[in-house]
Amino acid sequence: MRRWRTALISMTALAALLVPVQAADAADQGGKPRDAAGPFVRLGHGKTKAPARGAALVDHSVTIHGIDRNGTQVAPVATIIDTTTGTEYPLNVSGDTLTGSVPDGEYSLTGIIVTGDPWAPDNLTLYGNPTLTVGGDTDITLDARTAAEVKAVSPSTTATEVDSYAQIVDTIAGQEISTTLRGSASVPLYAWPSASTTRPYHFVYVESQVEPLTTLPSPRAYNLAFPTSGQIPSTLTFTATPASLALVNTTYGSQGVASTSPGPHTSVIDFDGVGGRVLGLTHPANAPSTQRVYYTAAGVHWRSNYIYTLGQQVAENDFASRTYTAGSTYSENWNKAAFGPTLKVGHGQGLFVTAPLLADTSIPDHENLGGQSSTGTTGSLTLYRNGVQVGTSTNPLGNNWTVPPQAANYRLDLAAQRTVGWSKYATKVNASWKFSSAEGSTDPFVDQHNVLQPRIGGNFDTSGRAPSGTTFPLDVRVQRPPGGTAVATISLKASFNDGATWTTLTLTPNGTDRWTANVSHPAVNNGYVALRFQASDSSGNSVDQTVTRAYGLS
Repeated sequence: MRRWRTALISMTALAALLVPVQAADAADQGGKPRDAAGPFVRLGHGKTKAPARGAALVDHSVTIHGIDRNGTQVAPVATIIDTTTGTEYPLNVSGDTLTGSVPDGEYSLTGIIVTGDPWAPDNLTLYGNPTLTVGGDTDITLDARTAAEVKAVSPSTTATEVDSYAQIVDTIAGQEISTTLRGSASVPLYAWPSASTTRPYHFVYVESQVEPLTTLPSPRAYNLAFPTSGQIPSTLTFTATPASLALVNTTYGSQGVASTSPGPHTSVIDFDGVGGRVLGLTHPANAPSTQRVYYTAAGVHWRSNYIYTLGQQVAENDFASRTYTAGSTYSENWNKAAFGPTLKVGHGQGLFVTAPLLADTSIPDHENLGGQSSTGTTGSLTLYRNGVQVGTSTNPLGNNWTVPPQAANYRLDLAAQRTVGWSKYATKVNASWKFSSAEGSTDPFVDQHNVLQPRIGGNFDTSGRAPSGTTFPLDVRVQRPPGGTAVATISLKASFNDGATWTTLTLTPNGTDRWTANVSHPAVNNGYVALRFQASDSSGNSVDQTVTRAYGLS
């Protein structure tokens, strides 16, 4: 079983984000527990004295000096680990020096030099030496003035850096250890090239850039990722060529109310074959707006979220991990109509978890967490097990119930009303889901899945509206639960007067679990469309939901 240790230094909270090895972790490696305020790993070019021929193994002193980029002597933040045993040896701070004692051997040394206030540094410098041989007393000086800036070059001449990370991922004795620096346009990152090793050792650099948001026809943003195996490379300026990138035309919709300030679009990076801390890049985006977002395509998986900001932050997550092909073009939408509830359930260790999310429903794996704020939302959530009521919550946005672990049939009823300043949609929701469930083998808070779920979309504008006085096609999809069978019955109705009267829509099959419904929008209306959806499968799963003001009319 692998253990994970991560050291993270950010531009805002250096000391608070240095996470020490737990005592039990260190003891398991044969090392000594480290003090919670103790330093971390990594360092550089040292001189060693070879022991006399035939001399017995003895401990040797390791002394590490630091000089920041202003020429000031400072104590590095560092760790030293035996690459054979995984033992980490303590390094003690004395003024501007680190000292430790280690026996003959091969070590991985990692160090960080901070220039300026540790809580708000001017810059950060990373050193890694995966092949430090200690055969005598060793004296090392890390002079940050000799390090090179780590940076990315994008195809745009006007895009500027928003976020960056430099990370070493080192695997020693089966344990993965990552050390991460976070930078920005005002906090540049530096590093020294390192010796190379054949064991698992990776250096990764990631950077986001964005053009001014006023750029026409739409600004370009870049999420760039550059992994190097075996060493910190000799060249620390990484160039992203147009041919290496995928374009994702991205629409940031509003829920009928424009954002008051740009919110962050965060892209989470997971490298193929490289472990370590999962890194997240951000760039700003208004809603409604569009951007051309470019992603590094080779060897990288991406997941994203977008925070729609006006008065409060409304977060929407894309839970799918996506890969892109270099040179290809894709599209992505945030806050896309139609709006309504989604539901995730988890059942394990006898604990049943529900989390209805008032969200855009059109995109599988997108879940809008804005509905999780109880302000302005009232209603109830009621759970039944084998026809017997388990309990009712006055919070319609989620609840946990303790239930027996045996398989059972469940029904969950949702009734919610909301009046919120950040959305004009989903003002009233009534829904009922039926599904069966048995105890899972994993944490129900982690291993959650959708029940039978409608996903209704269309060519809405960026304010969630369709045109009045026209026939408008809706794309109707049904997302199945794991192991679910094909949809057996389905129906969809629309109302143009908040549910006073309903019109049944014809559903034309358009693929597996997919239909098209053409809606005749009247020229005279109240500005909104309500939707009533019903579906069931042959396994006993079903959904019946009514959403008042699922989308708007222009």
